[in-house]
Amino acid sequence: MGSESVKVVVRCRPLNDREKALNSKMVLSMDLDRCQCFIEKPGAVDEPPKQFTFDGTYYIDQTTEQLYNEIAYPLVEGVTEGYNGTIFAYGQTGSGKSFTMQGVLDPAVQRGVIPRAFEHIFESIQCAENTKFLVRASYLEIYNEEVRDLLGSDTKQRLELKEHPERGVYVRDLSMHSVHSVGECERIMEQGWKNRAVGYTLMNKDSSRSHSIFTIHLEICNTDPAGQDHLRAGKLNLVDLAGSERQSKTGATGERLREATKINLSLSALGNIISALVDGRSKYIPYRDSKLTRLLQDSLGGNTRTLMIACLSPADNNYEESLSTLRYANRAKSIQNRPRINEDPKDALLREYQEEIKKLRALVSGQLGTADLSSLLSGQSSAVPSTLQSSPTDTKKEKIKEEYEEKLAKLQAEYNAEQESKAKLQEDIVALRRSYESTLSDLEKSHASRGSCVPKDVAFSCTTQVAEKEDPPNTDPMLLCTAGATSPTKPAVQKDPDRDGLIQSADINTAGALDQKHALERLQQLEQQVIGGEQARNKELQQRHRQRRNAADQRKAQLVHALSEDTEESDNVLLDVYNSIQEEVHVKSQMLVKVQGKLKAARLEIRDLQAEFEVERNDYLATIRRLEREGQLLNSLLERMVPLVRRDCNYSNLDRLKKEAVWDEDSATWKLPDVMVQKTTLPSGKK
Repeated sequence: MGSESVKVVVRCRPLNDREKALNSKMVLSMDLDRCQCFIEKPGAVDEPPKQFTFDGTYYIDQTTEQLYNEIAYPLVEGVTEGYNGTIFAYGQTGSGKSFTMQGVLDPAVQRGVIPRAFEHIFESIQCAENTKFLVRASYLEIYNEEVRDLLGSDTKQRLELKEHPERGVYVRDLSMHSVHSVGECERIMEQGWKNRAVGYTLMNKDSSRSHSIFTIHLEICNTDPAGQDHLRAGKLNLVDLAGSERQSKTGATGERLREATKINLSLSALGNIISALVDGRSKYIPYRDSKLTRLLQDSLGGNTRTLMIACLSPADNNYEESLSTLRYANRAKSIQNRPRINEDPKDALLREYQEEIKKLRALVSGQLGTADLSSLLSGQSSAVPSTLQSSPTDTKKEKIKEEYEEKLAKLQAEYNAEQESKAKLQEDIVALRRSYESTLSDLEKSHASRGSCVPKDVAFSCTTQVAEKEDPPNTDPMLLCTAGATSPTKPAVQKDPDRDGLIQSADINTAGALDQKHALERLQQLEQQVIGGEQARNKELQQRHRQRRNAADQRKAQLVHALSEDTEESDNVLLDVYNSIQEEVHVKSQMLVKVQGKLKAARLEIRDLQAEFEVERNDYLATIRRLEREGQLLNSLLERMVPLVRRDCNYSNLDRLKKEAVWDEDSATWKLPDVMVQKTTLPSGKK
């Protein structure tokens, strides 16, 4: 597939109670049909409003349901087909980002993008035919540039970012949770939301103090008419960013100020990424400047379909922040991604599940032996019989099944026979013992009459105790006696190989039945993990799913038509045939007024950009001066402290330490050598 631009929409919230109390005025307006947003500069009556065009505009009376159905629906639908997708909300603090992503339960039309994505994904899974899905979810936050697992046992533990040539950037030790329904997704989202860092500021009482990313991983197995399985993998990132802040407005101090500093740094890094991607001249894209940009690397300029929702405040006292958000959003429109379907992923867990399910089903139907079953249940890689791999004919399957049933019946009969003969065996042992005692008594009497006695250790040597009246179950009582001096009439007890075979067969049969039970339990467990097609025959659900897809396509067609009308109007001015000179002059005069207005707006935009650039330049210079002062202070401290360090310590030589220090990209820290003290021993003097 070719390149695709990042989709950008803007959403404006109503004035909140704080802004109403300050008598703030509305400076934002929108043309919903043409997807245009206008912002007026407070106090500049003679200046035309600044105009921006996006893929969608949603004003104060538009709902999250409309936004999702028109813009987000096609992206999430693509995830169920094997694409990667990302939806993130961007804007200043208190502009409605969390409201857009999380939403509220009442009214239902304002439920957030994240819960709607849950419903959409599982609706598509239930409607899919000849397709199975494995769905897993993870939830993380980036707090003060530390990655944390919101669903882990320790939500404060710092996790590391790693990079793999095939998987890309991933979080090490991030927990994955299998989900099978919308309710399970909402439950773990609620669990993670409670663990997320929030705090009070003057602009928002429940301000998010961290960036959060809820990720849904899909593994898809589609079976074609020929019976071949095709594996794909999709991933949906649902990102709720913390808002940019100004300390003068939020009143942040202490911990809140440190949080705001980290938030602004990561958002600045995100803005730099957007600028570098749009610039086209930048050979280096600074993804490593923050944890957020590294995790969103594939979403910005990568292989992902991306939707950016720019959230705005309409109040005049937030004019500068809203204008900055609009400019970043306008730049993001020009980012080109190259989305592609993730076909045949090598690390697909669904592939392993499907193979194990096939083996277990073959076992239950009698096509695997006991040895194969034991190795399968113990996690070993038991080879699948050739009858399974080569798709045998029905005749061969039937023959194997008959042989299995015949062996099973034989083992069952032997086991029953062994149980019946156990009672007879007890009687034989008792009779044998009495006969032996009688013979031994006669022998002792015979020797006593001759004045001699048979030594006990010679007369009786038994290697195994004679069975008591009650033998424990599944035991094999054997009477192995040696009668070196006994009479030849003494009966000898021999080991019965047939009976050993019976007991061994019974043990195998019992173990096989137990393994069959474990196999069924494991099969049920795996089949619960793999879902899909439960409502494939539900015509009503399929019709509703089709209507929602068509509605999104119609909205896209309307937008294309509205934009094409603007182009046609500008072209028709030069191509139309006029009835008179006066009519032509009138039409072209109107067109000239519009062009002059655009020219004036462009000049004002250049002036504002130059003024903002000057402000940012002064801020950068002030930051550079502050960093230089801090650097001079640290150097002065080092110069005073180095002479105090012991000469036999490796930290007494700063130049050598600088050469040995190594920068670690993953942790973004310097790795310094360990502190070592070299002990020098002098030779003892000769007397």
